[in-house]
Amino acid sequence: MLILMTVSHFASAQEAPFEIVEEVLAVVGTTPILHSDVELAALLHVIEPEPEESAQAYRSRLLEARIRLEIAFRELEEGGLLYRLEVDPQAVREGLVARAGGSEVVDPELEARGLSPADLDELALRMAAVDAFVQQRLRARIAVSMEEIEAAYQRLLVDEIAAGDATLPPLADVREQLTTVLVERKLNEEIERWLERASARQEVTRFSR
Repeated sequence: MLILMTVSHFASAQEAPFEIVEEVLAVVGTTPILHSDVELAALLHVIEPEPEESAQAYRSRLLEARIRLEIAFRELEEGGLLYRLEVDPQAVREGLVARAGGSEVVDPELEARGLSPADLDELALRMAAVDAFVQQRLRARIAVSMEEIEAAYQRLLVDEIAAGDATLPPLADVREQLTTVLVERKLNEEIERWLERASARQEVTRFSR
């Protein structure tokens, strides 16, 4: 879906030319995801390109990430959770700018791409809100049992090291690291389940791949 700007010419019988000023790549509910949203995500390295990934494939992943972020944000906003979380968009904004090379890099790039600081603020708010929900609500539900740690120790260390010459560390020495791995895996699974439920409540139309 394209948003067009026509340019009229007086005393001309020719068809008026047009200029594409924005492109709608997808719609989440009633919220459009614009080409400029994806441009902003690329500028700020919201996700990094994979080695040897084509520009088109990277753009598609950026769009998918932006759609997922909008679904998550709308879920929080419409469910009233947004206003019950401790959200720090300024910290997220500063992190994004630093990751992209600092204000001296980001500010002129925003202007060159027709973007504004307000666009960056909106993205930072969405990312901060979703991260706050994940850390303050979803992570709090995660628990790891000793049985799970022992199973991970067997699967990730004992079985692997048994096939080589490396020395097996005692469980006590790697328990904390194994717990972290298990918590992050469970958290990612919990996030995916939450997003799946949220997606079922939102109508998503994607115009671009």
